[in-house]
Amino acid sequence: MSKTRTHARIHAMTANSGEPIDLDALATKFRQWRTQHKTPDTVVAAHREVILERVTQSMTFEGEPITVTRLKTLLDQ
Repeated sequence: MSKTRTHARIHAMTANSGEPIDLDALATKFRQWRTQHKTPDTVVAAHREVILERVTQSMTFEGEPITVTRLKTLLDQ
């Protein structure tokens, strides 16, 4: 590990916990994500799936429960 990376790892903090970020672990996780999302279409599909989940959670919170399946049906119309 280079001196710069060690320095960055020691001083970089997470937004929530104040714990040091392990840049090597983060880079490994990013490389794994990139191997699963090699094309723009796979990235769009991954984001779309997460967005659907967040919308259903938000609608449930607002008192308008809806399932992901029903939301997908509405989006396809």
